[in-house]
Amino acid sequence: MSETKESKRKRPVETPVAATEPAPPPAEKITAVAMLPQLTRRSPKSAADQLLASYHSTLASVGESQRAVANGAKALALEMTGLAQTTLTEAGDSAAALMRAGSVADAVEIQLGYVRRSFASLISGSTRLSEIGAKLMSEASRPIVAPFGGSGRTG
Repeated sequence: MSETKESKRKRPVETPVAATEPAPPPAEKITAVAMLPQLTRRSPKSAADQLLASYHSTLASVGESQRAVANGAKALALEMTGLAQTTLTEAGDSAAALMRAGSVADAVEIQLGYVRRSFASLISGSTRLSEIGAKLMSEASRPIVAPFGGSGRTG
């Protein structure tokens, strides 16, 4: 197979690609390279000391938070125990009063009184439990959030 003159003419001409100069590095990289001697002068011991101090403060914050959670859980448990004891005492008193009731009307009145007292106790108890829970969350988060207090955030 021989090529004809026409097929040689239609072939695209290959042009050599000219070598381009590399683009200059961004200004950020130049600044970072210029600061490199300052960074290398920093002693590794001071960086290790800073890391150790940060570690100790973090552990202290977690310890304070756990202490607050333990105190809050104790307060919640005492409040719930008190509510349970009060509820059981009221139920026992109501049952004793029901046994002494002389008529159905008296029994219904005793039951309604018990329901009113139980509902009032439920509302006041849940309010106290909510207050204790909110205090627990506030005290537990305070040691962890305190280092970020100066971050300039507005709330």
